[in-house]
Parts: sequence; structure tokens; C-alpha cells
Amino acid sequence: MRLKIAAIVVLLAVGGGAVALAAGALSPAATNATTLLTATAAVTDVTDEIAATGTVEAASQYDLTFGAAAVETSGSTASTSAAASSNSVAASVTWPVTGVKVAVGDHVTAGQVLATAGTSDLDAQIADAGRAASSAAIQLKQAKTDHSNAADTASRRQTQIALYNAETGDAKAKSDLAALQALRRHTTLVAPADGTVTAVAIAAGTDAPDGAAITMISGDLRIATGVVESDIAAIKVDQEATVAIAALDASLVGKVVSIDPVGTASGTNGVVTFAVNVKLASPPAGLRPGMSADITIVAASATNVIAIPSRALSGTADAYTVRVMAGDGSVSVRDVEVGLVTSSLAEIKSGLQAGERVVTGTSTTQNTTTTGGAGGGAFPGGGIIRGGR
Repeated sequence: MRLKIAAIVVLLAVGGGAVALAAGALSPAATNATTLLTATAAVTDVTDEIAATGTVEAASQYDLTFGAAAVETSGSTASTSAAASSNSVAASVTWPVTGVKVAVGDHVTAGQVLATAGTSDLDAQIADAGRAASSAAIQLKQAKTDHSNAADTASRRQTQIALYNAETGDAKAKSDLAALQALRRHTTLVAPADGTVTAVAIAAGTDAPDGAAITMISGDLRIATGVVESDIAAIKVDQEATVAIAALDASLVGKVVSIDPVGTASGTNGVVTFAVNVKLASPPAGLRPGMSADITIVAASATNVIAIPSRALSGTADAYTVRVMAGDGSVSVRDVEVGLVTSSLAEIKSGLQAGERVVTGTSTTQNTTTTGGAGGGAFPGGGIIRGGR
């Protein structure tokens, strides 16, 4: 009896499953369809560009001080040191300002007179230095006579020491006099170049300060930026650059004019950057130092060449291959000779013709296949491969 009941239960379960299958109770089976992505080889320009941000700067800044030549603060260490020595002498003289002919923001031309100063204190110091030089010359002459007249060894030693001291004193007196006389050439401040006055620290009727009386920048403007160490090898002097100035909504043309040979580490990660300066071909009106700029430097370019997306390449340098799709959808592997390769495009020197399609990747989409139905059982279909653009 128990065996009969078990048989009946099994028959009911099988029948119920058949009904459920006929009713479509089972979930649809998922399948994957894979599409090959392709791109067409085309004749175009391939450009390797390096992007950076920077700031508009004056090519040169000058500090003008009475009694000294103009100091270019962006100049060499040697010239700055020489100017500092001259300024130390000028600082010992009081310079009463007799006239100021410019104000902050004024545009000036090379050779233009900017300010003048009186020379009363300078004249007095020159007179004192002249007398000191005359006295030193007399002392030197006497020391020479005494040394010549020395009769014994002790006298000769003493007079020799006196002669050395007299020679030192004479040389110093002459040097002091010459230094003061040289200041006469700088009693008038003159613009060393075309530019703009950025600071005026003097006023007529007052004495000039020890530091710069007037500061100005040259008319030439450049873009100062920093290029990371991984890109600096691709940067060369005279390379073309595009400069975007957001404040003026302007896109300007320039070229690299200098590259700092020594890098500087900055930030918490110690990223090393190298200072690079870009000179603008035609600075527009309204461009001012301190404005921000976005720079794109053309590191290399290939014009009117066959190119494909660089992601289509397989292999390594000197052994690249691509997958080429024929018109019927079949795919073959082909060796290619590659030229300039950037993050987006690769120049093809040989192995491909313009118009041929290369595989750049795949795209997988999910399809569904319903099992069962009035027509009887069916099996889920396999993946398909088809060409695509």
C-alpha cells in the first residue's frame, strides 16, 4: 500500500512540473552578446601635448636707486652682487629728491627720466674723499723716503711696515674717491627699458630711502609654469605653446624660452617640477602680471599621417600589432610600424591603409532567452560576435 502511495506522489510531482514548464513558470536564462568595437584608420594630425598651469609674469623687474645702476632682480647672481656693492656706497649718501615724474601704473619708455635728486651731500663727501686721497698720497711719499733713508736693519724693518700701511691707505683713499665720483652718473633715475611703474617710494622735497626709490617691470610678459619630472624630457626650448587666459577669454600663441635645469620638490608627495617660461608672441591689451594661465606645450607632432586610436595597439615598441576587421566581419592580426604615439592616437607608418577598420576593444551586453513554450523545449543560445563601429 505504501509503495502505491509513493508512486502516486511522484506522478503528481512530474505532472505539476510539466504544467509549470508549459505555463512558463521558469525564469528566462541570461546570455551575453559581445560586440567588437572598431575605429577607422584616417589621415589626420597626431600631436603630443603637455598641459600645465601657470602665472603671467613680467620678463624683468628693475629696482631703481639713486647713486646706483638699475638692478634687474631676475638677473644673474653676479650682476646682482655687483649692484649690491654699488648700492652700499650710494646708501652712505643722502639723496634729497628734487623731482618725481611718474606714478604707479604709468607706462614708460627706455631712457625716460623718472626722478631726480640733489647732490649737495654727494659733493661734500667727494670733497672730503679728495682731501683724504691727497693726504694718503703725501703719507705714501714720505714712507717711501723714510724707507730709502733707513740705515740699519731695525730701521728698514720699521719703515717697511710703515710703507705697507701707507700703500694700503693710499689705495683705499683712491678707491673711496672713485666710488663716490661714480655716483654722479646716477643722480637721475632713468627707465632701463619699456615697461610699467609698479612702486614709487619717494616724493619731492624728501630724502630718498636706502632701498629702491622706484620699481618697474619690463613691457615683455611671459608665462611661468612648472612641468613635472615625468614630462620634462619632452620639453625643449622654442617648442610651440598655446596659452589660455581665462580672465580675458583669450587663447594666445607662445613658445618655450627657458627651462630650469634644476627641479624643485613640493607638496606632501614630494612631486618634482621644473620651472619653464613661455614667451607670448603678441600679448593682448589687458594682460597683466599675476593673471592665471593654462598652458599646452606641443612636445611633438606628425602632420597629415595615417592614425588610429592608440588603444588599438598590442605589443611593445618595435613589435606592435593590430587586429584588422574585414568587410565580412572576420578579424586578422597584422604587424604595423608605428611613429608618434600619444595617449589618444598612434601614427601608423606602414601596415595599414586609410579606411581600414581596426579593433579597439569589446563591449558586452546581456540578452535573455526564454525557455519552454508551445513549440516544445529549447536550449539557451551561445554568445555571438559581430562587427561594430
